[in-house]
Amino acid sequence: MSKNMPPSFLNNPTLFEGTYLEFLGFKISEWNQGYATLEMPVRSDHKNTAGHLHGGVIASLLDVAGALSGSYGETNNFLAVTVNLNCNYMAPHKAAEVLVKSELVSATNSLFFAQGSLLDPVNNRVCAIASGTYKKKLRK
Repeated sequence: MSKNMPPSFLNNPTLFEGTYLEFLGFKISEWNQGYATLEMPVRSDHKNTAGHLHGGVIASLLDVAGALSGSYGETNNFLAVTVNLNCNYMAPHKAAEVLVKSELVSATNSLFFAQGSLLDPVNNRVCAIASGTYKKKLRK
């Protein structure tokens, strides 16, 4: 299991089951207050026609990491709903593995702001960066 998982996640390890997030196949490698790290092996269905990691997959991973970095320790009734996500693609991702790091920048009672980067762990190269705004919402 990943490092520093909050009790709410440990009580519901199937949180992503049956969703697009499960399809992506990432692993939460570290999750702590204000910080999240994801890892994922790149599959052929993650790639674009040029053979690089697809931009939509990149945005999805940055979005998830941002949402996690602002929701550590919350109950299973908490959702982080993306209000805005701005991605900048800096270089094609060609490696067999992906590393995504995100950190909480600021939070209010109803919103939080995060920033993250997607890296090629082989070359330690930043391939994309993102900033996101997320709404805190109780699950019904």
